[in-house]
Amino acid sequence: MAEQVKSIIEVLSKPPFNKNFNIISFDNLEPLQLLQVLNDVFAYIDSRNKMDLREETPEDMAHRMLKFLSVLKYSPACSVQEFQAGIITGEKSIVYQTLAWVLQNLENLKTRAYLGRYLVKVDVPEEILQDDEVEKINQEYLELLEEFKEVHKATDKLKSNQYTAADIKKDIQQMEQENEQLTKTIERKKARVESMANIDELLGAARSLRREQERQANIMEQRHSQKTAVQVAENKYQRLMTQLKELRAASQNMSVEKLMMKLEEEYKSTQYLVEEKLPKELAAKKKSCNNIQKVLLEPAMTEDDVEELLEKAQDLQTELNDLHQQRVSKSDNADEKLVMFRKQAMMIARKKEALAEELKECTNEWTEAENELSKKKEEMRSTGAEQVLTGPEFKKYIAMIRNKGNIYKTKRSEMADLRAEVGVLARTADILQNQYNEVKQTISHMEKERGIAGYTDTQDKLEMISASKGETDEKKGQILEDMSDMSDKLNAMISEKKAALAPIIKELRPLRSKCNELELLHTQKKTEYDSLSASLGSNLHNLEQEVRELRETAQADESRHHYLMHSKQLLDAHQQKVDDELGIYKNSDPAVRKTSLREQYNRKILEQDNLGKALRSKQKSVREQHAPNVAQMAMWRDLQQLLSVKASILQRSSEADIGKENILIL
Repeated sequence: MAEQVKSIIEVLSKPPFNKNFNIISFDNLEPLQLLQVLNDVFAYIDSRNKMDLREETPEDMAHRMLKFLSVLKYSPACSVQEFQAGIITGEKSIVYQTLAWVLQNLENLKTRAYLGRYLVKVDVPEEILQDDEVEKINQEYLELLEEFKEVHKATDKLKSNQYTAADIKKDIQQMEQENEQLTKTIERKKARVESMANIDELLGAARSLRREQERQANIMEQRHSQKTAVQVAENKYQRLMTQLKELRAASQNMSVEKLMMKLEEEYKSTQYLVEEKLPKELAAKKKSCNNIQKVLLEPAMTEDDVEELLEKAQDLQTELNDLHQQRVSKSDNADEKLVMFRKQAMMIARKKEALAEELKECTNEWTEAENELSKKKEEMRSTGAEQVLTGPEFKKYIAMIRNKGNIYKTKRSEMADLRAEVGVLARTADILQNQYNEVKQTISHMEKERGIAGYTDTQDKLEMISASKGETDEKKGQILEDMSDMSDKLNAMISEKKAALAPIIKELRPLRSKCNELELLHTQKKTEYDSLSASLGSNLHNLEQEVRELRETAQADESRHHYLMHSKQLLDAHQQKVDDELGIYKNSDPAVRKTSLREQYNRKILEQDNLGKALRSKQKSVREQHAPNVAQMAMWRDLQQLLSVKASILQRSSEADIGKENILIL
């Protein structure tokens, strides 16, 4: 407990609470003061809780705090009744536990309270939802809740982006530079184009080209969509044709009676699935969904709650087993034929359910196989392959494959002959290469013997160099001619550009100086703008904070005003009742005075006094007659016992003296 109090005081001493507590002063707080501290923490999480507890009744305060804690999904360690009683009386242990839990999760609870203000659904009874207008409003309300969830998620996502003011300013500067570069590029392009004679015709042609390109893109898109639609229609047509062929093939080998029997079996199985199996599964799913919804609406459960639920579940299971044993013992005593019939009915029902499950699985497998078959057919059509053949078409296809196999065998024999010939030619080439190497070695030996080693290689290289030199000289001559032509063209173009740029350069010189001056002025203005923007930004933040605080104060004052106005109206109503009562009491007319509350209450008091006197007299008579009545009851009880004994004796004597004379014993 001491560590818990220390942690609470440590958090309360920091902003935004700034409470100057120590352990002694915090422990000496009165229950109302301690509850006020808890309410201040609640007010920080949700401003609607900001109020003075002295102006609120304990029941309303406990109801408000419990409702707020349920929104925060707080689960107390004790029961709800004990927790409510502890909140009303301000019990320290309960308030300390609540404060410690809230102060540990302030920011998360603040977000949860904000969301709970808008996401806690209003429970509307089913009988009220039968009205169309109420149903429409409720549907709009649910749609707005979903829209709020999406907007909140988008807001959190935007807040999570780590963009600072410096990054935004940097991006703005970069975009301004890009804008300037684009402006200069556009101006240069305009200057180059303005000197052309047929500029209007070229611009018109460019516009027409762009329109035609856009039209072509739209037409291509429409063509693609039409192709897709045609492909879908063809697939549907092929699927329907396949189903028609299958149905026709099945009808050829089936009589009308068999077809009717098959349809009846399908109808019965489908009827069983629709009327018995599917409603049971749907009811089970709805029950499961309702249980899950109830679990989600309940607050978070602790381990103790889970253990308690497990114990209850075990007790219920034990009770269920006992009831089952009792039912079995009772059924054993019943008619054996009925038991046998019940067992057979249960076995048939189980078999029926198993067959239904098997039918469902087979239906799902058949549907999956059909889907896979349609996908394979679509893949075959997309690759250009033909549809799967059946009957005579398949026989023709087999004959064509055999012909192609024969052709393949002949071609393969020809390929084997060619491969053998290639092997012979390769062997011949190897032999000739070996002979060439031997001749080459013989020539090199002869050159060494005569003192001219390497003559043949040198001769070959010289021939190759002379041939390549001739080609290089031709390429050089061609290149020189091209370079001279290009140089003449460049010189002519340079002279033309110089002549065209001379007046522009003269106009550009004063503009450069003006541009430098404007850049300096822009830099100064931009510096002033940045400083002014920063100062205004800080002032704006302070003003926004002040406006926010004033709004909260105004809301608190407004709620206080409404509370006081309602209190005043109640007091006025009570005062009016008092004035009316005084006016009736002061009235001289007895008939009017009888209608006053005082006279009415006096009459009721007199009636109750008379009733009390009558009851007291009746109680006195009952007490006086109690002893004689008890004695009389004892006498009647003895008389009844005596008569019963005589009757039993008479019965035994009559049984013993059958045939004898009857004797009356008194």
